[in-house]
Amino acid sequence: MAVDPGVGATGHDAEAGAETMEELLAGIEEDERALRPFRPGEIVEGVVASIGGDEALVDLGGRSAGVLSLREASGEGTDVAVGDRVTAAVVQPEGPDGRVVLSMRRPPSRRQWSRMAELEKTGEIVEAQVVEANRGGLVVDVGLRGFVPLSQLLSVGNLGTGERAAVPDALRDYVGKRLPLKVIEADPRRDRLILSEKAAAQQQRRRRKEEASSRLVEGQILEGTVASVTTFGLFVDVGAADGLVHRSEITWERGIEPTALHNPGDRVRVLVTGVDRERGRISLSIKRLVEDPWARALRELAVGTDIDATVTRVMPYGAFARLASGVEGLIHVSEIALRRITSPSEVVHPGDLVRVRVVAIDPDRRRLSLSMRQASGNVVYATRTDQDANV
Repeated sequence: MAVDPGVGATGHDAEAGAETMEELLAGIEEDERALRPFRPGEIVEGVVASIGGDEALVDLGGRSAGVLSLREASGEGTDVAVGDRVTAAVVQPEGPDGRVVLSMRRPPSRRQWSRMAELEKTGEIVEAQVVEANRGGLVVDVGLRGFVPLSQLLSVGNLGTGERAAVPDALRDYVGKRLPLKVIEADPRRDRLILSEKAAAQQQRRRRKEEASSRLVEGQILEGTVASVTTFGLFVDVGAADGLVHRSEITWERGIEPTALHNPGDRVRVLVTGVDRERGRISLSIKRLVEDPWARALRELAVGTDIDATVTRVMPYGAFARLASGVEGLIHVSEIALRRITSPSEVVHPGDLVRVRVVAIDPDRRRLSLSMRQASGNVVYATRTDQDANV
C-alpha cells in the first residue's frame, strides 16, 4: 500500500511545530525572568566577572550586575576569584549605583526568628560570639546577626575621645569572645535583633541568689565581703549571692551611724538570720556574732553600783553615758549636779569621763537610769581642754 506523502509530511510538521512551541514558551519564561525586578531575599546565581578593591562584580546572566562584598564573603569562609560561580541573596535590588547588592550570608529562616522570639519570651540566656565591633556596640552571631548596643554592655571602660570614625580598642577587644546574652527584642519584620549583656548578668545574679537561698539555713556563719553601703544597711557578698545586713543588725552600739562602720571591700563575718526562698532574699547580721552588751550588763550591774562612764551625747533633758560594758544609760538633767541647772551642757560635754550610780535597770525596755548627783565623790573627770568641773 502506498503511503500518502502528504500524510507523512503533515505528521512530521506537527511534531516539529510542537517542539518549536515548547522552546518558544521556555524562551518567554526566560525573558520574563530577565525583565522581572529582583526581590529582597531572592536567591540568585552568577559568575564573578571582576574584582576591585574589596568588592566583586557578579554577572547575573544578562540582568543587572551584582556587587558582592569580599570582606563579607571571606567572613563566611569563602574565597572568591574571577570566574567562580556564586550563589547569593539579594539584599538590595538596586543600590546607589544601580547595581544589585548581594550577600553570601544565608537569609534567616523562620525557625531562627521563632527561636529568638521564644528566647525573648522565656528570658533564657544564650551564648554568642562577637563577630564585629563598631562605635555603637557589638555585632554577634546567634544563628542570626544580632546587635548589643553600647548601653547594654556590662563594662567597656573609658571609650576615650578619639576620632569619631575609629572603633575604640575597648570594643575591638570583644571581637572573637563569647558573651552570655539575653534577647530583649526580636522583630523579623524590621530585621531587628537586640541583645543585652547587662540583662543576662542581672538574671544570672538572680538565679545564683535563688540557688544560694535554697542551700542556706538560718544560723549559718559565713565569711563575706561588703559589696555596697546604703542608707538602710550593707549588702554583703557571701560567695553565691548578696545578702542584706540591715542597719539595725550592724552594731549593738547606739548613738553612731551604723553604716559608717564599714566600707565596700571590707571582709566581715555574718550570721544568716533569715532566708526568703520565694523572694530570693537573704537576711544577715553582724552584731549577733558578739554578745549583746545588755546580757553582760545584767550580769555585772546592780542598782546602787557606782561606776565610771563616758558621756556620748548631751540633750536638753539630760546626758547619755556609755559604761565599760558598752551599754548606754541616761543621766537625767535633775541627776547631773547637786545644784539646780537649766541645761546639762553647763556641767558635761561629749567625751567627759564621769562617775555615776546605777539607779534603775529596765531589761525589757533596755533602759538604764544613771545619776551623777548620787554617786560617791560626785566628780566629773572632764576631758575638755578648757577646764575641769567639780560639782
